[in-house]
Formats: sequence, structure tokens, C-alpha cells
Amino acid sequence: MMALDPLRSATRIGGADDTSLAVPSDSKLHAGPQRVLDQVHTIKRTKSKPGKNGSPLSSPTSPSAQTLKTFEFGAFKFSPTKANGTYSRTSTSVSTGYNKERVKGQESQGSAQTRGNRHSSYSMTNSQARMQPPSGQIHEGRMGTIKTSNIGQQSSMNTGTNMSDMTLNQAVEFLSHPEENYQQCGATFIHHTTFKEEGTKQEVFQLGGIPTLVSLLRSPNHGVSQATAGALRNLVFKHQDNKLEVQHCGGIAKALQLLKETDSTETQKQITGLLWNLSSADELKEELIATALPALTENVVVPFTCWSDSCANNNIHPDVFYSATGCLRNLSCAQQKERKAMRECRGLIDSLMSYVQSCVAEETPDDKSVENCACILHNLTYQLAEESPECFRKFQSQTEGEPGGRKSPTIGCFSPKSSKAQKEFPFDALRGMPEDSPPSGVKWLCHPTAMQTYLSLLGSSQKGATLEACCGALQNLTANKGRGSSAMSQILVQKLGALMHIPRLIKSPNQNLQKTAMSLLGNMSRTSSLQTSMAKQVLPELIDLISSGPQQMGNSDETIVTACNTVRSLMLADTEVSKKVINKDLVASVADLSEDIYFPKASKAASLLLYSFWNEKNFQGVVKKLGMAKSDFVNYNTTAVHKSMQVIE
Repeated sequence: MMALDPLRSATRIGGADDTSLAVPSDSKLHAGPQRVLDQVHTIKRTKSKPGKNGSPLSSPTSPSAQTLKTFEFGAFKFSPTKANGTYSRTSTSVSTGYNKERVKGQESQGSAQTRGNRHSSYSMTNSQARMQPPSGQIHEGRMGTIKTSNIGQQSSMNTGTNMSDMTLNQAVEFLSHPEENYQQCGATFIHHTTFKEEGTKQEVFQLGGIPTLVSLLRSPNHGVSQATAGALRNLVFKHQDNKLEVQHCGGIAKALQLLKETDSTETQKQITGLLWNLSSADELKEELIATALPALTENVVVPFTCWSDSCANNNIHPDVFYSATGCLRNLSCAQQKERKAMRECRGLIDSLMSYVQSCVAEETPDDKSVENCACILHNLTYQLAEESPECFRKFQSQTEGEPGGRKSPTIGCFSPKSSKAQKEFPFDALRGMPEDSPPSGVKWLCHPTAMQTYLSLLGSSQKGATLEACCGALQNLTANKGRGSSAMSQILVQKLGALMHIPRLIKSPNQNLQKTAMSLLGNMSRTSSLQTSMAKQVLPELIDLISSGPQQMGNSDETIVTACNTVRSLMLADTEVSKKVINKDLVASVADLSEDIYFPKASKAASLLLYSFWNEKNFQGVVKKLGMAKSDFVNYNTTAVHKSMQVIE
């Protein structure tokens, strides 16, 4: 049996810590009988509803929701209403039904990103400006059941064949039989067999079964096309050769045509699941962006969310939407060309945002599709200022004295950095933004309403991937040294109260989330007009974290670097607050870090912070009262780092 591939990031450029979302462990992806037993023990029984064609809808499939037997599912129908400008989802009670197919699950390149991220130049004098690259993790889960479908049982009876005695060779031969019952029987057998045994996927490939299966997607017989779609979905699960073979045979175009034509919910599930699995292959992304992106947006995403008043069909099953957004999530972690196409796809961003907002409003932040939507939106914020500068044109007022701007004049008799000047002459990042002009398309990505939605999820969601995506989107928006990112930081801190979420996030046991949150904090701390208020609100939390040692920061070199740089920046901004938080534990921890060879970057950041405790006259009196001398702060290491930074500055 073919071993399961380890989970990995889609693109490996840069360090292993560059990814923005947690890569899920593959330790729970069992094969064969053990996986089936796991599925039986984890399934929850609720109810499902009739589909468009009158047949009962099968339950939604997920890596943890599978069984050998019939099960029921509590579904909801997304029926948005535009009362007060918001959407609502109406819960419905539904009748029981059989899950008629067993399918392999989604291969999700999730939200971890192409690792071609460009960080701001490394500087010890300011916190690193971090931008999260598009998320691109791959995790694959098996979905569905092992129970033979009624369609498969019927077709086997009609052919006089006992499916338990069939071989793969016979099943592949049946695919070319002139009678549709034989075709359906062969496809159903392949569908089920490739779920149970990994090695059978390679056998089907070698027997030449994939080209025939692809051609059967266009069968006029509903049972044949549905069984075929399920078989292909399983065949491409974690199998690169089969993915490429499906594309070579024109399978993507045929699958999309079937999706447009079918009114069968089960067939829609199989097709969108197939597309999700295909989308994890980098070689297929270009074609999928060109064809599947507009098709899924037009036929699934927009109708499901009813973003458009003109949508004629909103009877899309939640599982179909989930698989469609899973496919788009994978595609969003591609390169600039692909991101551009997704940003410009009419209705996509509007629909994703309206769906996430509806879930926030209805207090369902952990709805499984929210994660996919958040990850897509996160990925589309990557390099947004460079790739879509029109998004930031509304922020024409330059923050005085900020990175990327001209040197600020004095304001009256005050320095522009003085607290009184900031109080009396605040920079209004929202100036020039008409309240009655809601955003659309790409402009959603940097709009305060979107930022508020991310913050709401940060305060309510329990899902690590969703939290990382929301935090990563805000990190991307604040990453550049320019007026746009400075405005984003001011909106977050002054308008939306983002700092209330920071203490919990920077102490999260989820190391990826902690690193992303720390980078967001570091990005915001570069805006000088925010430093005084930030020092008061978050400096004590940062001091506690650094004093606790590297383990509390996930033993991450980059997280420690950002923490030390941010502490130094904020301490220099408000020396009165700083005097109250400097203590022996902090000094001892920073001193240890400055000599720790296992954290080469962090040791330099810690050395600079340690040197500043003595070099800054305002701090000298504090450390002297603690009984410390100059030699505790100024040594060969700290002096060398300080001098090297003076050269860079």
C-alpha cells in the first residue's frame, strides 16, 4: 500500500518559519482499516435534506466525519437577507438520508503561503516589518464512506456481476463497455476500491483507466457521470501522476462543464472535491486559475452567498461551497499573476467577505468554510501595496514623520513626535473615505470593515488556521514602510482597538500564530505616533514574555528578534513606562539571549537591547538601583552589535 506523503508547504523558499499558517500534522491520516474505524467512532448523527433531483443529500464529508454505515447530518441553507445591509443564514431541519458515495478528501494547500516572501531589510533599530506570503500548506484528508452506493449495487445486479469478486482489470474493461450499466459498475468499483487501498490508484493509472473515466464525465447517464467523478476524485488524491493524467486528457474542462450542467448535489460535491484535489498540484494552477476560478465563482461561490441580487440559484449545498473554497484557497497561494486574476475575478472577494461577515454576525466563527475564506483573503493581501496600489490611494494624507515620508516640520511649537502634538493634531487615516461608499472587489482587502471582521474572528474563533489567516492578513497590510501601511496601523490601533487582542495572541501556544501576531505588533510599532500608546498597553506583556525565556516564544529565532526589537522601540518611545517595567528578570533573560549561540539573529537583537539599558541615560538610574554595573550591559558582544547598527543607520 502506498505510504501517505508527509504534509509540506507548497513552496520552499526561505526559512522554515516563513509560513503564516500552521501546517497540520499527518499523524492522524491513517490508511485502510484503522482509518475506517476512526471514521466510525467520530461520526455525529444529525439530519440531511432532499436535493434538487429529489434524492436525499448525503452528509457532508470531512476528514473526521466518515462511517461505514448510514448517517445523518444537520445542514443549514444559506438564505441571505439584506436587512440592515447584512446577510443571514437560516437554519433548517432536514430529513435523513444515505451518504451514497465514499470519496477521498480534499488536498488543501490551505493558507500557508508561497514562501517567496520579501521581508523588510533586517534592522536592529526598528522592529522587522513582516509580510506574510500567500498561504500554501497541503493537507489531505479522506472523506466519505465505504458503504456501497445503491446506484453501484443496482448496476452490479444489472450486469450480473458480484462486485466483491471483481478485479480492477475487469472494472477498467467495464468502463469501455457499450452498455451504461457496465460503465457505472466499473466506475463505482474503482471509486470504492481506490478509497480503501492506496496502491490501486497506481494500478488504474497503469491499466489506462483514467482517459476512459475522463471521457465518461460527459456521459448523458447521471449515474455514470456521478460515479466517474467520485472515482476520479479518489484517484487523484495524493497521486501526482494521476492529477497530471486527468489534465492531459482534458479532465478539468470536462469536470467544469459537468458542474455547470448538473443539478445533482452529490455530483456537485464530487466535482468540487475533484477540483480541490487537483488544485494542490502546482503544475495545474495556471489552467485552474484560467478556467476553474471563474466557473467556481459564478456557479458556486456567488450563488451560495447571494452576493449578487441577480443570482438565480442559491440552492447550493454547504459542502459544495466548502470544496469550492478549498480549491480557491489552494489557488490563492500561487504567484503574482494568479493573485492578480483572483483579485480581479468579479464577485469573488465580495462574496467571500459577505460570507465571513455573516458568520461573524451569527456567531458561527468556526464554520468550516470560514477558514477557507479567511485563508483566501489572507493570501490576496500579500504584496497588496505593490501589486494593487490603487487600494491605498484613498490614504493620500502622509503620516507626519513616518517611514517612507518626508521629514516632518514642527507643528506649532511642538515636535511632531511629541505626545501633545499627536493629541492635538491626530492623523485621521479615514479622512476622505465616504461612509456611504461601501467597497467592492479588491478595495475590500484594505478596508477598515474588513479589518474589523478579522479582529472579530481573532476574538471569537477557536480554529488555529482561521486565527493565523486573520492575523496574517493584518500583518500583510501593515508590512510596508509607507503611508498605506502606516494608515493601516493607525486604523487598527486608534479606530479598531486591535491592541486588546495582542496579549493573548503573542502568548499563544500555537507557534505560527504567536510569530504572526508578534510580527503584526512589530509592524505597528514602526508608526511613531502610535508608540507611546502602544508602550502603555503592550510593553508589560512583552517584558513578561521575554523574561520567561525562549521556550515561551516557541524557541523561534524570528519571534525573539521581533520581540526584542519591538521592546527596544517602545521603551525608547516612553521612558516613563519603561522605568517601571525594567527588572532583574528582564535583564537576566536578555543577557542570556545575547550570548545564546542557538539563536544567532535573536542574540544580536538581545545584545542591542541590553546595551540600550545602559546607553540610554533614562535607564541608567533604574539599573543602578537594581545593583547592576556597566559591565553587566556593555561588553564585547553588545558593543560590537551597537557599532554595527550605527554603521547601518
